Amino acid sequence: MNRQDIWDLVRRALLLDDDAFEEIRAEDSFTALSLGAAAGAVFLAGIGAWLFGLVVLDGTPDGWFVDTVFLGSFFTLALFAAGAAITYLLMTRVFQIDDVPVDEFARVILFTHAPYGLGLFVFLPEIGFTIGMLSIVAVFFYSVYGLGVAFRGESRLGVAVSVLAGLVFWLLVITLISGPGSNYATGVFVFSLID
Repeated sequence: MNRQDIWDLVRRALLLDDDAFEEIRAEDSFTALSLGAAAGAVFLAGIGAWLFGLVVLDGTPDGWFVDTVFLGSFFTLALFAAGAAITYLLMTRVFQIDDVPVDEFARVILFTHAPYGLGLFVFLPEIGFTIGMLSIVAVFFYSVYGLGVAFRGESRLGVAVSVLAGLVFWLLVITLISGPGSNYATGVFVFSLID
C-alpha cells in the first residue's frame, strides 16, 4: 500500500466511512500504521504540554521537556494500552461479543486514538482547553464508532460501555500522575499543573 492509499484510508476513516474501519480491522499490514497513529498522537500531545509550559505557565521546572514529551508520552501510551485491554476484556467477557481477535481489535482501537493528537494545540490561549477536551471526546467517539463498525452486528451499547470503561480508567490514572510536582501530563491534562 502506497502513501496515497494510506492518506486516503485516514481521510475516509475521519469521515466515518464504514469500509475504512473494516479495512483497518482486516489488513495485517495496518498494525504498524495503527500503532504509529496512536504513538504519534501521544507524542504530539506531549509537545503541546511542553509548549503550554513555555507559553502559559510562569515558569517550568528543570527537566520539563523530558517530563512532558518523553516520560508523559510513555505513561500516556501505556495507559492507552491498559484502557484498550479493559475495553477488550469487557467486550469479550462481560458483553459476550464473539469473534473479536486481539490483533484486529488492537488495530482498530489504536487507530481510533489518533485524535488525541489534537492535544498539540492545548498551548493556545483561550481555546487550548476546549481543543484538549475535544481530543478526548473524539477518541471516545471514534473508538465506539470504529469498533462498532469493524465488528458488525455486535451490541453497540456493549461496545460503548466497554470503550467508556477503558477511557475512564486511563483518564483517572493520568490525572493521578499529572499534577503539581508530577509533570507527566500530555494534552489537556497539562491544565492540572496550574496552581
